Amino acid sequence: MKKWIVLFLSVAVCIYVLSFLNLFNGKPLPEAPRAYIKSASIDIPVETASYYWKFGKEKNMSPWYAVKDKEAIIVPKNSVIKISFKREPDGPPIIRQVITDNDNRDIETKNSNEITVPSSEGIYMYSISADWSEGSAQYAIKVHVK
Repeated sequence: MKKWIVLFLSVAVCIYVLSFLNLFNGKPLPEAPRAYIKSASIDIPVETASYYWKFGKEKNMSPWYAVKDKEAIIVPKNSVIKISFKREPDGPPIIRQVITDNDNRDIETKNSNEITVPSSEGIYMYSISADWSEGSAQYAIKVHVK
């Protein structure tokens, strides 16, 4: 009787391990698609602030903390920042201006993949939220309008 229990448990463990390896094919868990953001010919570094992706892969950070210690990229007043993704989201991204850690404000956009920066000089932070069938992600950028 003891042999049958050991044999059964051994087979169950083997099936579990094989199904786990087959599920992931030895590859790392997928993450949210990369975002590309630029103003004219200036590439703006993008931080992935938070995401939740299938199989429970996640990262949680506010956009404020994701970029607060990063160097702001200089962009001209009233310039247009274009947003694109390695893979397009299921719908238009939601763009907000990040004021503080707890204060994000919706901004009006003419095109859902563009931000027109203000004419006032200063440092501005923005969050871009997007959804895919596998999950969602929130990106953050920091610019210095001059």
